[in-house]
Amino acid sequence: MVAQLALRHRALWYCLLSLTCVLSLHSQSVQIEVPATVIQGKPFQLSYSIQGEAELTRFDNPRLQGLALLYGPAQEHSSRFQSINGRTTSSVSTSVTYTLLAENVGTATIGATTAVIGGRQVQVRGASIRVLPSKGGSAEASTSSTGRYLYRAIPGTTTVYEQQAIPIHYKLYSSTEFELSSIKAPEYDGFISESEPPGDGRKQLVLENYQGTNYRTVVLREDVLFPQRSGTLTIPSSEVGIRIPVAIDTDDPFFGSTTIVDRLLRSTPITVQVRPLPTEGRPSDFSGAVGAFRMKAELLTKAPKTNESVTLRLTLEGTGNLKLAKAPLIKFPESFEIYDPKETYEQKVLPSNVEGKKVIEYFAIPRRIGKVTIPSVSFSFFNPQTHRYETLHSPNFTLDVAQGKASSDLTSGEGGEGIVHQQGLRPQHSEEGQTAIPLLGFVSGLGYGLIYFLLIILSFVIYTYLDRSRRLRADSLTYNATRASSVATKRLRLSAQYLREGKREAFYEEVMRALWGYLGDKLRLPVSELSRASVSEILTQRGLEGNLIHELTSVIDEAEFARFAPVREGDMQQLYDRAAQIIGQIDSHKLRK
Repeated sequence: MVAQLALRHRALWYCLLSLTCVLSLHSQSVQIEVPATVIQGKPFQLSYSIQGEAELTRFDNPRLQGLALLYGPAQEHSSRFQSINGRTTSSVSTSVTYTLLAENVGTATIGATTAVIGGRQVQVRGASIRVLPSKGGSAEASTSSTGRYLYRAIPGTTTVYEQQAIPIHYKLYSSTEFELSSIKAPEYDGFISESEPPGDGRKQLVLENYQGTNYRTVVLREDVLFPQRSGTLTIPSSEVGIRIPVAIDTDDPFFGSTTIVDRLLRSTPITVQVRPLPTEGRPSDFSGAVGAFRMKAELLTKAPKTNESVTLRLTLEGTGNLKLAKAPLIKFPESFEIYDPKETYEQKVLPSNVEGKKVIEYFAIPRRIGKVTIPSVSFSFFNPQTHRYETLHSPNFTLDVAQGKASSDLTSGEGGEGIVHQQGLRPQHSEEGQTAIPLLGFVSGLGYGLIYFLLIILSFVIYTYLDRSRRLRADSLTYNATRASSVATKRLRLSAQYLREGKREAFYEEVMRALWGYLGDKLRLPVSELSRASVSEILTQRGLEGNLIHELTSVIDEAEFARFAPVREGDMQQLYDRAAQIIGQIDSHKLRK
């Protein structure tokens, strides 16, 4: 029995040891390191790196096409030990290095090969290399003493539609070593720009042959522009400062001397032709979206009930100016009380476009039971690739609204008249005579009749108030006008919270919602019909002073501009105070109807 147990333990030990060996072999990997671009006639190194403790017993030479082998293979083994907080770790690596020479201009190929590591055969991938000409021509030869430098703005296209994305790369070309000292971003006029957030500052240098000269190139900035108007627009020049070594003439024939010189390079302005969006075939619900998008609509509330919120989520995503597009309009049934939707937006700036995702949640509260239908939601956009408008549609949503919790402000009014139940009082008799009934003196007195009369008056007052509230809710414009100031105050409170939290973009969006929402409710107009000109004209007709109208338009212009321009925190606080003050001043005036 003991012998069997010992045999089992030994077998288990061998299994674990075998499994460990297999895992260690699978952890072996061979990484190839080779430059993507080389110059004809200049040697370079091809290196293979093997990480792990398994022994390299064989490495087959790769097949070379367009390359000459100058030296190799040379093997090198290295070990590294590290101790942190008493814990020691070690790593072992092996490298196989070849020195090669590019023979012809064009593309050279390093074929795949195999290696045997720890008794296991491993496949090693190959690579392709671009070979540039060895000489850059007369231009390079004439400037070999000081070097040659260029700074270019390279747009993806120069003929676009309005709101169509224009990718643009700013690339620096240098024929010598250099150090970047400064970079000035261009000031775009007529464009909204999006750029990738800055990384760790490290840029990849790439060899490139441009107009017969070999350069070290690096892309310093990548922007995506959205033209805001049609016609001829200009992408302005950008500036970059570099520090370069320059040789100094000396009398010493053996030892030269160099100094560092600052140079400022500017890119050439670029003219862009922007075509207006076509009017033919433009859908009535087009909101300015240009690009390629997808839409998903889903009803989050599965079992709707009266007086409880119903949420419909709309997800838009794709490439283009989705951030600037307006949210689609959803037509809820008349028995629903509608609230402001909630929007969230996230984006990723790609080299050629902006990929965005906008999630919009619509909220409404049903007030009546029964089956209702929310009609299909449509979202229209212009696709510059197909040169036509496209419309996305969601399915219809059918809801069976059940009875929810009673709402005190609605159920009382819906009932119409109150029903008063009275319990008759029957006198009690006995054989010995009439017995006194409790509280009979109070009921038969004047006080009881007075209380009864007051209850009737109170019921009439409550009924009148609830009936007026019900009529106001039926007339949504009048109802919104009475709540304009309170709704604007809530939005300003939310913008003040964003101001304290330092959320700049959310702050300006909420201030604009407060201003336009207040004007739309106060003037009983949908927000889509509001503009600076229409608001100024209507307020003038309704008797508002000219200085207040000027201050209102000034606050709106400042808020619109600040959304796309850097401002100080003090300016944000000042804008908030002015917005709150102008809403209070307009609300204190009795406007003519």
